[in-house]
Amino acid sequence: MKVIVGSPGAEKLKRRVSTTVVHIIPLVVALGVILPFGYVLLMSIQHVYYLHGDPRLWIPRIPTIDTYTYIITNTGMVRWMINSLIVAISVTAIGLFIYSAAGYAFYINRRNKYINGLFGLILFGIMVPKAVTMIPAFIIVREFHWTNTYFGLIVPPLAIPVGVFLIRQAMFSFPMDIVDSARIDGCSELGIFIRVVFPVLRPSLVVVGIYTFMEQWREFLWPLVVTTTQEMKTIPVGLSTFSSEFRTDWGIFMAGVMLAIIPGLVAFLLFQQQFIKGLTAGALKE
Repeated sequence: MKVIVGSPGAEKLKRRVSTTVVHIIPLVVALGVILPFGYVLLMSIQHVYYLHGDPRLWIPRIPTIDTYTYIITNTGMVRWMINSLIVAISVTAIGLFIYSAAGYAFYINRRNKYINGLFGLILFGIMVPKAVTMIPAFIIVREFHWTNTYFGLIVPPLAIPVGVFLIRQAMFSFPMDIVDSARIDGCSELGIFIRVVFPVLRPSLVVVGIYTFMEQWREFLWPLVVTTTQEMKTIPVGLSTFSSEFRTDWGIFMAGVMLAIIPGLVAFLLFQQQFIKGLTAGALKE
C-alpha cells in the first residue's frame, strides 16, 4: 500500500508518528528516573547472602526487612533523620520569610539603579561555588563557637541567593493594584507584605520551599565540615559512614537511602499542585 505525500493518509500517518514519539520520549525519561529507585528498593530487601554473592540481582530471592530493622535499632539513623529534619525545616521556614521580603523589596525598587546593582551582586553570588565561601564561613562559625550545634548547621545556609532571585521574578506577575489599594487604606509596608504579598505568593513560595528543603536535606559537604560527633550528623554524612574502602554493607546502605528519600517524596506529593503553579509564576511581566 502506497501513501501519497500530501494526501489525507500521509497526514494521518504523520500525526500518528508524532503522537507516538511524543509519548515514547516521556516514557523513556520516566523509566530512566524510576529504575534507579527500583534497584535501590530491591537491594534494600535483598538477603545479605545474595547481596555479597551477586549485588546485580534485581529480584530478591529471599526478601527481608532485616536491614531496615537493623539500621533503625543499631545505628544513629533516627537521630540523623531528626537532625536533618530540624535543619531542613528551620532553614526553609526562616529562609522563606527572608527571601520573600528581599524579593519584594528588590521588586518595588527595581527602577533604582543602586538597588539593581545590589541585586546584580546577588545574582553574582549564584555563580560562586559553595566551596569558595566554605572556609570563611567555617572560620566565622568557629569564632561563634557554633561547631557541632544547630546554629552552625542552620544559619550559614540561609544565605541562598537563588531564593531571592526566584521570588523577585515571581513578583512580575503580582497584581500591584492590590498593593496600591492597601497603601490608600493606610496599611504600612510591613503590613502589606505580611497581609497581602505573602499569601498571594504562596505557589512561588512552595517552589522555593521545596527547593530549599531538598537542598538542605541532601547537603553533605557543609554538615561534614561543621560537625564532628555522631549525635550532630545529618543523613548524608551518616550514610557515608556505612561505606569504606574495604567493605560496604550494601543492604544497610540501600535501606538508609530509601529512608532518606521518604521526606522529600512526601513533601513533593503534598504540594505538587502548588509546585506546578509556582513554576509558571513570573512568566508574564507587566
